[in-house]
Amino acid sequence: MKRNKLKNISFFTLLVGNYILFTVAIAFIIVSIVAALNYRLNYILREPNIDGLIDSISNLSSEEYDKIPLEYLIGKDSYIILLDKNNKIIYQSNIQNGKTSLTKDELKCIQNYYHDSETYIEEYYNDKGEKNIAVTIYYYGDHDKQDKIYVVDKDLNLIYTNTKMDKKSFTKREFAYLTGEYPMGYSVRKSKFNDKYNNKLTLVSYVPVAGAEVWEEIDKANIIAIVGFVVMYILLTGVFIIWMNRKVKKPLKLLNKAIVNVKNGKGETYLNYEGPKEFSDICDNFNNMSKQLSDSEKKRKKLEEDKQKMLADISHDLKTPITVIKGYSKAICDGLVSKEELDQYLMTIYKKSDSLDELINTFHEYSKLEHPEYKLSLEKLDICEYTRVYLAQKYEEVYINGVDLEAEIPEEAIYCYIDKIQLKRVYENIVSNSLKHNNKGISIYFEVKQIEDKVKISIADNGCGIPKDIVKNIFDPFIVGEKSRTKQGSGLGLALSKKIVQAHGGSINIVTARKDYTTEFEIMLRKK
Repeated sequence: MKRNKLKNISFFTLLVGNYILFTVAIAFIIVSIVAALNYRLNYILREPNIDGLIDSISNLSSEEYDKIPLEYLIGKDSYIILLDKNNKIIYQSNIQNGKTSLTKDELKCIQNYYHDSETYIEEYYNDKGEKNIAVTIYYYGDHDKQDKIYVVDKDLNLIYTNTKMDKKSFTKREFAYLTGEYPMGYSVRKSKFNDKYNNKLTLVSYVPVAGAEVWEEIDKANIIAIVGFVVMYILLTGVFIIWMNRKVKKPLKLLNKAIVNVKNGKGETYLNYEGPKEFSDICDNFNNMSKQLSDSEKKRKKLEEDKQKMLADISHDLKTPITVIKGYSKAICDGLVSKEELDQYLMTIYKKSDSLDELINTFHEYSKLEHPEYKLSLEKLDICEYTRVYLAQKYEEVYINGVDLEAEIPEEAIYCYIDKIQLKRVYENIVSNSLKHNNKGISIYFEVKQIEDKVKISIADNGCGIPKDIVKNIFDPFIVGEKSRTKQGSGLGLALSKKIVQAHGGSINIVTARKDYTTEFEIMLRKK
């Protein structure tokens, strides 16, 4: 099953990746909420944009002053007064609350606007025990503005100043403007500028200072930020949990369904899953298990069929000679056979009994090899010398049948662990088939060859060959009759040979025959 390699990651990596993603998302939410909160707090506590206000007024005519965005520029509940060069009020934004009046001296006491200035008021008693008030205006920043100092007595008479003010005393309202305490709750500043018509104007701005309402808005913004974070955290955690639950449950549901299908005998069941490596491996292993179970079941059924077929074939092969033996014996017993035919009948009975004995012995050997506890009697032998001895013993029989025997066997020793009795049976089965089922005058060829850590034994003949339609089944039990050139045998010889070679840890196959030969068996054994 093909799987997207990009998804073939471990569950641990998936957890770490999603934890990092979850953390990044939380961090992003926190940063976003903090940024929004800061924006809101900056809006609530923002410094009035007097420069922007002056630019806006400068580009408008007196009829257009009502279009000035005061709330946007200097804050909610702020208002302004515009005076001409003669200090006459030409515009007032809060006319609905009553017209404001300013004297020339009051206007002088209003401090010029600087966004980085602070006013400090200090009360103290002089050497005579009289109460004095010191007002200090500090200017911060890059400009060279000199700090201003005013000292007055309890009657607001000017005792000392470092400015060029020529006043001797202040009215209460003038001193309130000087100290920024009038009107109550407002910061009052003035700015001089020229409009687009080059008219000299004075702007007096009244900006609310931070009070209880402002702090209520700040508290409200903080509460909204906290609630927003909690809600987003819960939602994000819920999404993360649901996503992880789905990632884990999906393969488990698939696996559980597949297990139920296998339990209910629905045959091969395969899982098509892409995801974390651990789950993918489990699904792959289940698929392999399912395939093995299916193959095992198919093999079991085939073995059962082969068993039934084997029993039928054995019954047939036993029945035929027994029927002949029984019939001929009955004929002799009943005196139906003449003296001239008696020897022939007895010879037939002998041959059939001999054939029956061979069949029983072969089946006995095949059954022994099928037993799981059967073990070969292995010895470390020189396979070259072993093969030469076998061919020497077989030479006379081969010669009588008019068969040429050729062999290519190395002189140097090649050692293998073999069961000499059983391996001889393999040689005998192959050579006997060549002798039985081919005409005289054929050639049989033996070759022993070392290939790396294995030994290849090739046995070939140039007889009539094996039909192509049964080559793939030639090692199955009871391939006899019209289906094989082994029609005079039991059909167990090659099946037994395959069992013996496999018990040696080797293999036996029919391969494409070399030049001048029609049939070639190839036996591969492990070299020791």
